[in-house]
Amino acid sequence: MSTSVPKLSAGARDVSLWVRLLDCHNRMLVEMRRRLDGQITLPRFDLLASLENEDGQTLAALSRRLLVTAGNLTGLVDRAERDGVVVRRADPNDRRLSRVFLTRKGRELLAELMPLHAAHVGELLSALDPAERREMRRLLGKLRESLGTHTARAESRNGTKE
Repeated sequence: MSTSVPKLSAGARDVSLWVRLLDCHNRMLVEMRRRLDGQITLPRFDLLASLENEDGQTLAALSRRLLVTAGNLTGLVDRAERDGVVVRRADPNDRRLSRVFLTRKGRELLAELMPLHAAHVGELLSALDPAERREMRRLLGKLRESLGTHTARAESRNGTKE
């Protein structure tokens, strides 16, 4: 007697892929938190890395980029500012806005942690050979581009920013 695995419908396969993406993401986050423990929190690392990529972002832009609520971001920036790794400055064109900048201390901390972070990520992806990593990066880029198109269409239909 053979045991057969039931075939999944296309919708069920799509949901299964979604769940696998989420599961891998969550497992990587847990492991990165563990590895960075005692050095920096993952949210602070993400804040500093985002500012290194584009210094002087507004709180609203950081909130969107880091996928955190405005309230959580305010607390994160408050603590980072207290510890001297970022500074807030009023926007010169609109004083109602504040922009967040890395300090020298923040840049030095990030310069120390980036190689360590990259090594950890490389280790977590070590089950994939270099060609598989390139293909996954390509496919995820294609998916991200498609998702951006869907978001832009929804925004234009609704007349709102999501």
